[in-house]
Amino acid sequence: MGSKQQRGTRLGAVLGSLVMTAVVATVTTVGISSPAQAMSGGTELPRPGAAPWLATLAVKGDGPLLKRASCGGVLVAPDRVLTAAHCLAGADVTAFEVHLGSSILSEDPGTLRNVRSATLHPRYKLLPSPADPQDPDKSSAAYDLAEIRLSSPVSGVAPLPVAKHRPRPGTPVSIFSHGMTAAEPSHPGQEIRGDVLRRGDLTVRSHQQCAAQTPAVVDETSVFCARDPRAGRAGRTPTTMCEGDSGSPLLAWGRRGPELTGIFSFAGETAGKVCGQPADAAFADVPALLPELRAAAHTGSRT
Repeated sequence: MGSKQQRGTRLGAVLGSLVMTAVVATVTTVGISSPAQAMSGGTELPRPGAAPWLATLAVKGDGPLLKRASCGGVLVAPDRVLTAAHCLAGADVTAFEVHLGSSILSEDPGTLRNVRSATLHPRYKLLPSPADPQDPDKSSAAYDLAEIRLSSPVSGVAPLPVAKHRPRPGTPVSIFSHGMTAAEPSHPGQEIRGDVLRRGDLTVRSHQQCAAQTPAVVDETSVFCARDPRAGRAGRTPTTMCEGDSGSPLLAWGRRGPELTGIFSFAGETAGKVCGQPADAAFADVPALLPELRAAAHTGSRT
């Protein structure tokens, strides 16, 4: 996922390499503290309406959506979207717009809404790695959840219901995201930004398993982890997180259908790994964190 403190700078470097100079200037202006991550591996879902509740945050501008896209998110009420707090920390949130339900960013922008306001979880914080506290790229995060209030409600799209509890270790879950599909292009001209929506199937891990994978602090109260159980098998690209996935939703499958259980926060960068290398992915525990976040929003603690 990259540095939470220098995410805007790192995203600028990535986008610059993809000829996104105009977007970089805008990102620098609004001060994104952490752009996002997307997916290596997974399954493409190009069909329109594959995930109508999926949100894509983008910097406002005239350029193609694919080149302005930043973090992911998910519609949880007609006028509310959840994302990662580090995607908005320190930023002018009104410089962003939200696109809902796009399966191919370059072909369909989805339903567009502006951002009215946003609330970060009141206990959101970065956690420097004990192994290298001066390197923000190695940091993890706690209470990494934010709620965006849209400029107007979205009609015709059913919000994704929130699960009642954190999924137990061994539970199958799925992440839906746009974002980078590799750490860097393998040949000149290769497009690695995730134009087509992808689904990655993971399995929830225990806190002990997750914490053993990284020297960074994994806050058990607010974070849980999941990993591709088939990672490392010969001839198979593991599903891992890359630049562009931050804020993307993790779903569990309840009796009544899909339920939101997590928001992607950080992954193998805390252990010096890059997109494509097997690593646990850490998610903000939405069922546990949302009540306190909503209480903060109710008292007027907004960005």
